[in-house]
Amino acid sequence: MAVTLLFIAEPMAVFPAASAQDNTNPEQATPSIELVSQSIWVAAEDTFQLSLRLLEAPNGSTLDINIGAPIRSRTAFLDRLAEPFTSPVLHQLSRLPIPEPGPTGISSLSVVTTSGQNSKANQPDRPRLFLPTEGVYPVNLDLRGPDGARLGTVHTFLVRTPPSNPELPPLLVSTVLSVSGPPAVDQEGNVDLGPTGPNLQTLADVLDPQLRPQHLVTVSLDPHLIDALALSRRPEHTELLARLRRATASRHITSNTYVPLDSNAWIDQNLSLQIGWQIESGAAVVDEHLGHPPDRTTMVLTTSASPELLQRLRRERVRLVLVPEALLDPVDDLASTSAKTSFLLPAVGDPMPAVAIDSTATAHFSRADDSRVAPYLVLADLAARWFEDPQQRRGIVLAPPMASLLDPDDLGTLLDEITTSPILAAAGPAEIVENLEPGTLRQVRPAGENGFGEDYEAALSDGQRIARSYQNMVDPIATAGTPERQLIETLERALLLSGAYGLTETQRDSYLGVVAQTVRDTVAAIQPPSQQRITLTSRSGTIPMLIRNNLDYDVIVRLDLNSDKLDFPDGDSRLWRLSPGVTQVQVAVRAKTSGDAVLKVSVNSPTGLLALGESQLTVRTTSLSGTGVGIAAAALAILLVWWARNWWSRRR
Repeated sequence: MAVTLLFIAEPMAVFPAASAQDNTNPEQATPSIELVSQSIWVAAEDTFQLSLRLLEAPNGSTLDINIGAPIRSRTAFLDRLAEPFTSPVLHQLSRLPIPEPGPTGISSLSVVTTSGQNSKANQPDRPRLFLPTEGVYPVNLDLRGPDGARLGTVHTFLVRTPPSNPELPPLLVSTVLSVSGPPAVDQEGNVDLGPTGPNLQTLADVLDPQLRPQHLVTVSLDPHLIDALALSRRPEHTELLARLRRATASRHITSNTYVPLDSNAWIDQNLSLQIGWQIESGAAVVDEHLGHPPDRTTMVLTTSASPELLQRLRRERVRLVLVPEALLDPVDDLASTSAKTSFLLPAVGDPMPAVAIDSTATAHFSRADDSRVAPYLVLADLAARWFEDPQQRRGIVLAPPMASLLDPDDLGTLLDEITTSPILAAAGPAEIVENLEPGTLRQVRPAGENGFGEDYEAALSDGQRIARSYQNMVDPIATAGTPERQLIETLERALLLSGAYGLTETQRDSYLGVVAQTVRDTVAAIQPPSQQRITLTSRSGTIPMLIRNNLDYDVIVRLDLNSDKLDFPDGDSRLWRLSPGVTQVQVAVRAKTSGDAVLKVSVNSPTGLLALGESQLTVRTTSLSGTGVGIAAAALAILLVWWARNWWSRRR
């Protein structure tokens, strides 16, 4: 037999102290009792350890333990939680002495449970709790003063579990630790994690490999948050990224888009392929900065899911999606443990397997008056679900609200006790689907208004073309860590962030505008040849051109040549590598006629999309062409013949 005690501290305003309490001094603290920790799974006739902290309790204070009738359904559990005094008392231990607190002010109390009314009579130093059958027992702990007045109350739930039985499957519990938030990098490249910073700290603390190396959890992170930590130069961000890298090593990390998306809006804007770009970019960030790639087969949905999106996810190798209950159509209530956690989502073609992320159990983290109580409350909730039908194999996916976790130890307690529980078993989401084959078909609600402008598709495409054009100028010769490579990453980051769910149209335009303006300012450092006159003394020759590169690194440009009177033996379009400073470019030409010819020179990016500058040169050819030489020779021959004949006639 095993037992769990769960403590919920009541506000002292609900339980005022009796007349023995001095209320004349408004600054005098009210006596109270707080839960510090407790052992969860305790077998019958075993020792149950309870740690309490007494605040301002007078000497001689004692503790009463009142046990209510056992609960074997979640409905009864929630009812009892709402009205903690309604349960009849099944067993009572009165006026138990409270051990002297240790150096830290914590008092430890040991209680033994028994299933027999007459089994081993109570002893003053070894009190026993009577628990006749398995179930979840309501418990009230009353702190009483020396005169018997109640000074404070803690409401608990004690869970007695059955003996080990292989035929009774445990409740499969998959815990997803998810951290998501708005863009952490603004349009100017400044990093601000905002409220997600403490959540990332909590994740690193809870999954510290020295504390929990083997705990089975699933991690879901917005890749843009990891990218922001890598971009930031603040020492605390660098340290946090290193801790997250250690904490997530060998953990199950789901695939995510770089930023949360309104997938329905992206599908409506014909941006299905761009969703794949977001997924690929997110996976690259996780792989680079956390040290191992995410599981591309699993993804957590954050906003919506149309059948077209699921089809796209299938093409991106996603095979299982995790869906918060708030996104599901409430036709079928999955809160009941009689319903399966896994289900099917309508997709183009075959339905896609999915599991629901239960929000009701972990809501206790937000509702508990004391954060130390919350993990025990979640465990009691899970135990009540198990008792509803212990013969049936069932599962549940939990996603504790990271923003409500004031102390990482609270989440650590939950993970630790799930691992050691005799009626719960840690599992991955895929394992739940394998054991609970999905049968029902569920729908996902569409996302709310997202502020997507009608021209976002065109604006995003233009931004991508501009960024790609600059990348073509430097990518073949740029190396990691160089300014040009960092600029490529900056442009890519701005494009990715522009699609984040929740941005206004103005904010999206700002991110896209950064791309165009940054590239324009950068390529303005490339100066085309100055206008000049060049003289050729032969039909063919080379023309020297001076192009200035005011950047600190090499770039590749394309020279486009155009002239009506000149031919270009090497082609009228050539790629050229420009080093910092002035580069002399030799262009081979062939004149069609003598005289002046206009040569137009355009300097562009290798793709031709970015115009870097243009100039006009005048080329003068002083030599005769082949036709001109022939005509001149013929004229000279005629002149010589005429002169010879004229001379001969005069002699005669």
